[in-house]
Amino acid sequence: MPHLSLQYTANLEGYDADAALAELNRALADSGHFDEFAIKSRAFLLNHYRVDTADGGRAFVHAQLKILPGRSEAVRGALSAIALDALRRGLPSHHPSVQLCVEVDELYAPAYAKTVLDANLP
Repeated sequence: MPHLSLQYTANLEGYDADAALAELNRALADSGHFDEFAIKSRAFLLNHYRVDTADGGRAFVHAQLKILPGRSEAVRGALSAIALDALRRGLPSHHPSVQLCVEVDELYAPAYAKTVLDANLP
């Protein structure tokens, strides 16, 4: 835990999703709330999207962080701010109009199952 899903629009030229995921994973690990080996992230390129009613250059990057329940609102807010800062650092500086969004959701623990099949992990 956690699971991070990153969506970004195809018009965001120069966006390096792999680098963004690495930056997000580092930021989440550095937060002290998660074991580094438990952070799982993935990115999805959006070819079909709309931002407002405009045609053209508006873009967005949306990160959804799913965590197990039990963390306070303050911690969830801090995680959102940490992820937003990491998104900002990974953004190409030349894009004129982009929205960065982060949401932190709790998983429904009774319906979540996980096993690790790697003898090298704790």
